[in-house]
Formats: sequence, structure tokens, C-alpha cells
Amino acid sequence: MGLESRGEKTMTKHLVVIGDSRRMHLVPNESVHLVVTSPPYWHLKDYGNEHAIGQSSTTYGEYLTSICDVFEECVRTLVPDGKLIINIMPILIPGDKSKFNRRVTKTVLTDLELFMESLGTMYFHSLYIWDKRKAVRFSSWGSYPYPPNLLSTYPYEWIIVFSKIGKRSRVKKSVKEQSAITHEEFTSWVQNSVWDFQPASAKQTKHPAPFPEELPRRCIRLYSFLGDTVLDPFAGSGTTLRVARQLGRNSIGYEINPDYAPIIQERLGIRNDEDIDVFELLFTQD
Repeated sequence: MGLESRGEKTMTKHLVVIGDSRRMHLVPNESVHLVVTSPPYWHLKDYGNEHAIGQSSTTYGEYLTSICDVFEECVRTLVPDGKLIINIMPILIPGDKSKFNRRVTKTVLTDLELFMESLGTMYFHSLYIWDKRKAVRFSSWGSYPYPPNLLSTYPYEWIIVFSKIGKRSRVKKSVKEQSAITHEEFTSWVQNSVWDFQPASAKQTKHPAPFPEELPRRCIRLYSFLGDTVLDPFAGSGTTLRVARQLGRNSIGYEINPDYAPIIQERLGIRNDEDIDVFELLFTQD
């Protein structure tokens, strides 16, 4: 996907595929510069599709295998030095699903790091923390008010940045200048790697677990250039694609639930914005 200019407006291209992102045959090798995504929660949200990874996996191991299948496909599509950014929270495995018959915490982060290293082409680049304490109330009691089994809460989520080895193609100086990070963005987002923006509203986005726009906005600004292609393999209501378009990036989104197709179109402004250059919606049986 290339970048075109029509007058003063940066024209971008957007592909939405309704299908399973474990098989992204429509995305060529080394064609994506940045992946920004949040995999489905495991058995916490109803995504409206029995085949969705968060609902179809019966164990944590099956869930991890499924999301790693998606991420391996993402790695295939990444250019050298491309980034794969995953937003995920610690997972609590209830006692009836744990081999210890007790609630067990999985950070997920460690498992993802081990998986990426096993591919031989990806390494752990950076870590940000989304602090949700101001926006969401969490409670976890355990043996309260007595020791020794008080349970901590997890009012935060990981934003993990993995990088593909190699060197990307040369970027024009003019594109670099247009994509430059401001001093305020650098100090507020990078030097202070704890982010505390508001979660998105499920009602407004018509999705049970929506991305706040600020999350992909920061990731796209920090880790891609104007005209790059951004992929979200769990597109949901299309937030990553919407922000990519706003920032002059091309986008590709995979979503397994066909009910979200018109929502993604609407959020991208397809219905009432005739000057978008290319939008393609495909349904696949893979």
C-alpha cells in the first residue's frame, strides 16, 4: 500500500477483511510496517461469535496458542525493523480451570516474550503501562480481612513493543520531517512510559471491549512514518484503522465477526466521506 497526495490531502488506502486472522493470506510477506492490536480477553467478554479466540478457547494454553498463531502471521507480514505492539492485561485463571485448584495469575507478557524469541526474528523492544486506576474501579478480596490469601487487583494493562530484526528501506527526508515526534510527545509518552488515558465507551463504539483512540494514536505516532501501513488483526470496531487514517497511514484490519463490518465502515467515514481514495471490504471463508 503506497501513499498518494491529492491536493493538500493525504490519501490513504484501507482494507478490511472479515475472516480469521490466523490465516491472513491476503497480506503479502513484509508489506506491513506496524501492527497495533489488542487480542480478545479470555472468557471475560462476549464478542458475539463462537469462533472468536476469546470464546472458543477452553484453556489458557489453547488461548495462548491461538493468539500466537495470529502473531506469527503478523511477523510474516512485517517489514524488517517493523514493530508489533500488543495491548494485553494479566489474566486471572479461576480455581476451577487451574491445575492448582486456586486462582492463578498469568502475566501473559512472559509467555509472549518467550514465543517471540522462539521465532528467531523478533525481540522485546519496549514496554509501556496503561494505568487505569483513575478511570476504572477494581475489587479483589480473597481472604480479607485476614491473612494470608488477600488478592491484589490489576488496574493496568501492558503495551508491549516487539521489533523485527533487520533494517527497513530508506525513508525520504521529507516523510521523516512530516512524521517527527514533538518534544512534548517524547517527554510525555516515551520518557514517562506510564499512560493514564480514559478507556473507550463500549456503548459509543458498539463493541464489548473497545480500544481508546489514544492508545493506537500514540503507538502509530511513535512507531511509524506517514504513508506506512498499519495492521490490526483483531480490528473489532475499527479504532486502529480509524486512527491510522487520521494520521495519514494506510491500514489493514481483520475481524472475524461480520456484524462489525458496517460499524468499521461507519467509523472510517466511508458512508459520508466520498474523497477517501481506496476502501475495500472482503469476506473470506478461511
